[in-house]
Amino acid sequence: MTITTPAPVPSSGQARRSCGNACPAVRQHWGTPVAFATLDPAGLLSPAAARIGPEGPALQIVPPDEVFTDPAAATALFRASFDALTADFGQDLAPPAGRVDVEVRIWRHGYALPAAAHPADLVAWWVLAAGSAPERGESGALTFADPRTGSPLTPIPGRPWGRHLMIRPIPGAHIAVPGWLASSVVPVERRQHVLVAFASTGGTNPEDWEETPVR
Repeated sequence: MTITTPAPVPSSGQARRSCGNACPAVRQHWGTPVAFATLDPAGLLSPAAARIGPEGPALQIVPPDEVFTDPAAATALFRASFDALTADFGQDLAPPAGRVDVEVRIWRHGYALPAAAHPADLVAWWVLAAGSAPERGESGALTFADPRTGSPLTPIPGRPWGRHLMIRPIPGAHIAVPGWLASSVVPVERRQHVLVAFASTGGTNPEDWEETPVR
């Protein structure tokens, strides 16, 4: 497994200097922290995962041990992504991952999620399986946006604010982000279904994510 964490984007092309003994050097916080990986779930999926189809409720939550043959190994993969984030972006982003909760969800026709923040320090998604290809390539995709504001007139190359990131529901796609990043799900089409594992740190209730809209 190779986890990719883009380097933090500096707020200027020039090195920042400290203001003498009055204050410490300015730190760069504008890089949007994300970790990507392509994780083949085939070796961890139970036969029950192959029987999941597009018929059923728009959102269905199933116990991880019904989908994973080794839930502990799946949790370890999420933990590795969280560790990569904190290693590359520092403990100012989040404390080292302690408890990691994993939930498996099935998204079907009609499911969507508006942009929201999650109360956990770190959250992650892993697309385990998907049904037929949607007519619209973005259907069922995860989208992310950095909610921090910045002046659109500031001439800074590669400024991160206002950027959007989309992860299409392709089996193996995996992303880990801080909970404050605005996350959403594009509406799932008819005859489409996506099997997704979701993880969060700190023992937070995954359902709380839907109760914290980004304003």
